[in-house]
Amino acid sequence: MPETATGVALNTIEVRFTGGMLALNRLLMTLQNKRMPVAGFALGRDSDGMRATILLDCPQESALRYTALISALEDVSEAGPAETIEVTMISTSGDWREAAERSGIEAHEDDGTVIASGDPEKV
Repeated sequence: MPETATGVALNTIEVRFTGGMLALNRLLMTLQNKRMPVAGFALGRDSDGMRATILLDCPQESALRYTALISALEDVSEAGPAETIEVTMISTSGDWREAAERSGIEAHEDDGTVIASGDPEKV
């Protein structure tokens, strides 16, 4: 049974690696074996290899230690902190432009949908 999130802090790290599925398996096994507090995981692929964005539910010091462990894996070309941006879908009833300005977040409308992004504390 997975452990519940502690709610301490969410820290995002981005990992770039090559080696395909075997490298991905090594990364996932490291996350599991070291019992890293993973709150979110996203994977992407481009011409340079694979990229994993990992959201850790732990203090920043612990996240940096986990990043050091991950960066030591043989297939990892780079690993480090990444900026956290929260995206949310909400219903609007008033002037969303004014509310976005007051909150200090970026917002725009695209085909009837309001898209707002920014620091998680502000969104």
